[in-house]
Parts: sequence; structure tokens; C-alpha cells
Amino acid sequence: MGRVWQILLFVGLLFWLFLLGRALWPALKKPSETRGLVAMVFLSATCIGLFYAASLTWGPRTHYSMIEYWRWWLVHLWVEGFFEVFATAVVALIFARLGLVTAASANRAIVLETIVFLFGGILGTLHHLYWTGTPTSVIAIGAVFSALEVVPLALVGFEGYRTYKRAQAAPWVAAYRWPILAFVAVGFWNTVGAGLLGFAINPPASLYYVQGLNLTPAHGHAALFGVYGMLGIGLMLFCLRGLYERSLHADRLLMPAFWGLNIGLAMMVFMSLLPAGIYQAAASVSQGLWYARSPAIVHSPIMETLVWLRVPGDVVFAIGGTLLALYALKLLRRPASAVPLREPATHAAD
Repeated sequence: MGRVWQILLFVGLLFWLFLLGRALWPALKKPSETRGLVAMVFLSATCIGLFYAASLTWGPRTHYSMIEYWRWWLVHLWVEGFFEVFATAVVALIFARLGLVTAASANRAIVLETIVFLFGGILGTLHHLYWTGTPTSVIAIGAVFSALEVVPLALVGFEGYRTYKRAQAAPWVAAYRWPILAFVAVGFWNTVGAGLLGFAINPPASLYYVQGLNLTPAHGHAALFGVYGMLGIGLMLFCLRGLYERSLHADRLLMPAFWGLNIGLAMMVFMSLLPAGIYQAAASVSQGLWYARSPAIVHSPIMETLVWLRVPGDVVFAIGGTLLALYALKLLRRPASAVPLREPATHAAD
């Protein structure tokens, strides 16, 4: 990205931070048991906005090792650090407001996430520095601590899902069913995509053989859309519940949209990308990384079949996305009317 575009993106992030801070400021000033969660949302958002300045520290004549070092400080601490804290804080805050987790559990998750980030997120950055002369032992430390960062968000998601199942008969749960399930999906994909698939490629022994093969996009697809895509969808659905009366919502579209997106993503990863990555990894172990990325493997009948197996997942995913867009467009054509958020705190204890 050119320097002009970097500066424009940085300005846009600062403007987003200003808008978010203006909206959160009244909640930060008001004493409540969830004020700590709101503060962590704002603090993590502040780090997301300001930390992009690290991308402005290198230029065309900077040594490659220095570029890689600061580039991964930005990318890793964004995706596996500040974004993780932001996602955990937002999900925990909404679950606490809905009564799906107690405020104490939510605050514990945030404290755990912050500790893991401070002691693990920074060290976890080191597993990316494979081609910059980093010692194997340092990369191993980075891989281990990087895998730990998914734990707090997964715990919040699973606790919220258990409480959701116990309180499913309550009338308020039906109104927030799909936002809740979207946040539960965040916890699931955080465990599978960021945790299992991420750790599969991070240790030094794996990186030596699979760096840049299809195991990497398998991890990337599951972790990026599975976590942050579903987080954005959950937040959108949650906000729309507060803007429009329940009778205006076409919930019949949300069930196929939700399952289409998640099943389509799973089909992409487990029918195409992951098998292709395993096939390439086997070639890399037996012949070398150069061979795994050569036309003999990339254009082999097995790889081309696996590429075509990506299509069913893409189709299912596209159908889910289309239905979600149709749901939103049907709402946006109608006048909004603010709906007060119910605070079903008693349901968490039922």
C-alpha cells in the first residue's frame, strides 16, 4: 500500500475511534458493574486505531528484517491481540447485558484476555518471524503463546451458549436468538480457526514445511470470517433489534442465512483448503517446499479437484450472504423506531 493510502487509512481509523469514543463516553461516566467492560472496549479500540502508526515506520530503503519485524507487530497485535481483546470485551458486554453471563464472569474473561495478551500476545508475535533469522526456540515460544490467546473468547462464548440453552423458553431470548448464536459462532470459530488450525501451522516444525501453503488460507478463512465476520454480523443484528420493532424483522431469512454462512465456510475450509494444504504438506515433507509449490503439485489432478470442491462451499456461503443482505434491506426500507433493550439479568441465574 502506498504511503498516501496508509495515511488516509490511519486518518479513517482515528475518525472511527472518535465516533466510537463519543458513543461510549456516557456509559464510561456512569457507574455500573459493566463499566469495566465498556472501558476495555474503548481501550482496545484505541489501540487498534493508534497502533496502525507502526506501519508508517518503514520505507522503501528499510532493511527487510526491520520491515518484517514491525509489519508483524502491526498485523499480529491487531488480529491476535487488540482485535481479540475488542471481540472478547464486546461479546462479554452484550452477553452480560442480555443476562447470558454474569458481570463477574465477563470481567474475569477480560482480565484473563488482557493478561494473555500482555504476556502472550507480544511473545506470540515471534512465530511470524521465520524468515528474519529468529532462533527456533523463540519461534516455538511465539507459537505456544499465540495459541493461548483464543481461550478467553472461547470460554465466554461457550458459557453464553450454555445459559442460552437453559433460558431458551424465556420470551426475550427469542428476540435475540440470532445475535446470540452469531456471538456463539464467534467462540466456535475462534477455537477451530484461530486455535486448532492456527496452532497447526505455527510451531517451528510446521513452519519449516508449510509456510505459504494452503494450510495458511485454511486458518485465515476460518479465523478471519469465522471470528470477525460473525462478530460484525452479530453486532449488526443486535443493533437492528434495537432500532426496529420485532414485528418488522423477517426472522425466517436469518436461519438459512446463519447456517448458510457457517456451513458454507466449513465446506470451504474442510472440503477444499485443508485437504489441499495437507496434500501440499506431504509433498513438502517428502520432496521439499519448492516441490509443494511447483506446478507439478499445484496443477496436479488432485489439487485441481480440491480447487473445484471449493465451489459448493462458495455457493452455500453466497446464498447465506444474499439472504442476510435481503433481511437487512427489508428492514432499512422501513422507518426506524428505537426499542429499549430489556435487561433480563434474572435469566442468568435461572
